Parts: sequence; structure tokens; C-alpha cells
Amino acid sequence: MKQFACPVIGRRPAGEFICAGSSIGGLLQDDSSAARAAIYFGDATARVKREWWYHRPSHLWFVIARDTATDEVETIELMAACAATPDA
Repeated sequence: MKQFACPVIGRRPAGEFICAGSSIGGLLQDDSSAARAAIYFGDATARVKREWWYHRPSHLWFVIARDTATDEVETIELMAACAATPDA
């Protein structure tokens, strides 16, 4: 089972997290068509991306830097310590 080694809540199963992707900044826009475009037509290039992840049991948001080609997690940051929108 895949797990994230989180510095805040320890090693947790990936199934406890929900990925919101790197386009959460688009969701915060007033323009719904721009939000849809950010979600469905975002950049899918294989590389290290900073993505928003929600941990359901703790109700905490994290930004995880993850290599989308290998699925390896490089860093995990608690939302309070992160910028407003993570850019890849």
C-alpha cells in the first residue's frame, strides 16, 4: 500500500488523502469557465508538480511536490507554510 511520510502527521496511507491537483488556484477564480479549464485542460506534462492534497481524518491541507512520472513524493508542506497557489 502506498504511504506518504508526512512530517506533520507521520506515515499515512495514501487512501486517507484526496488529491485536488495543482490547479486549485483556478478553482478560486470567480470565472467558472476559467476554473473548469484549469481542472480539465491543465498541463499534464510528466514532471515534479506541487499539488494540493487534503487529509480526510485530520482535515488538513498539504502541498505535496510529486514527480508525476515516477509518483515519488519529494516534499510535503502543511498548507499554512505554503504559498497561496502552488505553481509547478
